[in-house]
Amino acid sequence: MTIKGWTIPAAALALASAAGCRTVKDVMDDYEAAITAGDYAKPIAETSKLAGESGDTQLLWQLLAGSAMYMADDRAGARRMFDAAEESFARNDTTSVFAQGAEGALAMMTNDREFSYDGGGQDRIFACLYKSIDMMASGDAAGARVELNRASRYQANWLYDRRKDIDAAAKKMEADADAYAKREKASPQGDRSRHVAKAMGDASFGASIKEKCGFDPATSGDLGRLAPKDYMNVYAAHLTGVFRWLNGDSDLNHLRDAATLAPGCAAAVRDHREQTRGGRPSNQVWIYVEDGLCPCREEWRLDLPLVLIPYLNRYVLYAGMALPYLRYRTQGAASWSVQTPAETVQMEQLANIDALIKTEYDVYMRGALAREITRVIVKASAQVALGIAADNTGDWKHKLAIRAAQAGAAAFAASVTAADLRCWSALPKTVLVARVPRPVDGKVSVIADARRIELDLPEGNAMVFIRKPGPAAAPVVKTVVFK
Repeated sequence: MTIKGWTIPAAALALASAAGCRTVKDVMDDYEAAITAGDYAKPIAETSKLAGESGDTQLLWQLLAGSAMYMADDRAGARRMFDAAEESFARNDTTSVFAQGAEGALAMMTNDREFSYDGGGQDRIFACLYKSIDMMASGDAAGARVELNRASRYQANWLYDRRKDIDAAAKKMEADADAYAKREKASPQGDRSRHVAKAMGDASFGASIKEKCGFDPATSGDLGRLAPKDYMNVYAAHLTGVFRWLNGDSDLNHLRDAATLAPGCAAAVRDHREQTRGGRPSNQVWIYVEDGLCPCREEWRLDLPLVLIPYLNRYVLYAGMALPYLRYRTQGAASWSVQTPAETVQMEQLANIDALIKTEYDVYMRGALAREITRVIVKASAQVALGIAADNTGDWKHKLAIRAAQAGAAAFAASVTAADLRCWSALPKTVLVARVPRPVDGKVSVIADARRIELDLPEGNAMVFIRKPGPAAAPVVKTVVFK
């Protein structure tokens, strides 16, 4: 591999990939293949082992192991993993992962993978939801209530947490860029800021980012532009509201929020209307389906157009960058309905998890794009400084040494250019809901395309949770009865 004629040293290549080691992407790809085939137990051994090791990606492995155990109905194992994840989240409450990495030697000048995976708002909310569902199914209503309360609190803190991370990342980026520029005699901060702003505002560059990533540098991910529906998890709100309603808890807020966030979902609107009238339901069944898989991240590598780099182009040996884009995945079934002896009800979309993940991706990208441009500009300016120095020395030995240093700076830039692809890729694509009266015989069928899922429900109200991550995957069913 060469950069404008310069061979990248073997040491730099070693930095780019660890030969013989499974990468995060390798593990995540195998995980996806297993759970979409319905082999929920297969990924548990590897992700559990990784979750037990300290490291920047430990939280992700805890979440992936926990969700595999959840789908395999290993309730104790899932709870253990999600509890461990909660401890990891709690560490990030006090200090952003970017601030935690402040001691690293210019860590921000490499890529975002140098920092610990901190999850996102939906990660933390879903971890609580899955714990609560298993607790409900095990008869632990008190424990489920605690987890649902936590999910509500994390939802309420969503904007605050995003701002905290954005501020910490910006401070770390500025400090590391300044230190690197000073060490390499590159451009000062004032010049760099103008060049970053120019790149972010370039229409052609922005159009290419939008086409590939679905991210508009001018508007996407701006916290000030977000409406509650963009980041509030209506599934969590509705599930919590129904649970509290059936348990006789005093709470009108959650079902109100669900009806407001999903006005087109008749079940959510009906539940809110009935709850406000008072009383509790009798022999009613709520069925939730978590269908498909949410978007995952893939890497897109590109060269920052040299017109955006304010240096003599002949001195820039490498100016590449890497960004994540979202790969959207298929549904578990194209059609879902609920059938009783009295009626057949088409299930309705309650929550678009794809859209929630896209919001969090956009918020991340708003900072990540600026960071990547900054990295490119600072590292390119270092190459330029060395190139100019080489041209202005008459000592051939000194010139050769400077040229070697210039090639080394380019090799470093190439070796650390990578996108952060970590994400909790086991979350659903969409959540559907239906509410039906319990038949006298308690027999209810849920139909996923041509597949029938038979339920036999005892007397009382019930909540049924079905997970189907892919068309070939057998559905996971968890039932909660309120007698």
